[in-house]
Amino acid sequence: MFRGGLFALLLAVSAGPATADLSVFVASVGFDEEASLDNGVGAGVRWGKSSSIIGGETSLMVARPSRQIGGSNESATAIFYEARLLVNIPLGSKINPFVGVGIGAITLSSTDVPTTTDDAVGQALSAVADAQTNRAFSYGAGARYSLNEKLDIRLDARQYSVFSVTALAQKAIQDQIEGEIGIELPALTEDKTVIYREFSIGLNFAF
Repeated sequence: MFRGGLFALLLAVSAGPATADLSVFVASVGFDEEASLDNGVGAGVRWGKSSSIIGGETSLMVARPSRQIGGSNESATAIFYEARLLVNIPLGSKINPFVGVGIGAITLSSTDVPTTTDDAVGQALSAVADAQTNRAFSYGAGARYSLNEKLDIRLDARQYSVFSVTALAQKAIQDQIEGEIGIELPALTEDKTVIYREFSIGLNFAF
């Protein structure tokens, strides 16, 4: 009797209208050369309500680029976390395109520093290699291909404007030098925005 009731409950839930979405995906992530990062691969998850005409979702993605530090390539971890507004374009077919904008943050992990006999150089490289978190704004588009009422294949193309990446790295070096010599230096650079790009494919589950 208990099993029969559980089966009936599962049937009722699956037959009802979808109220939320969960998407898992893999991505190719392009990083800006000015941030001293090479392209990498990523994976992530999105959750929210993304299949109504106006929807919203939260996205979490982890990518693994390599980072150029003192002429050496060191592995790093980039964590993308974002809240996103989506607008779906109903076509009345299995293909459902959408556009979206989002705002969030990108955290880049600290990386190993090459061995050097010059303490000043080592300290400057350490300043660049420290973990950084930067605000980011994204915009993009994509499409879902419906396999059934509860399962879609989802494709995304997205561009991230990441604020002050280069400025933060250079400011860290400047602070280090000023601490060593005791003299305030003029600003090395203005805040700079770099561009990251994401191309992803995944599965979207509605429930």
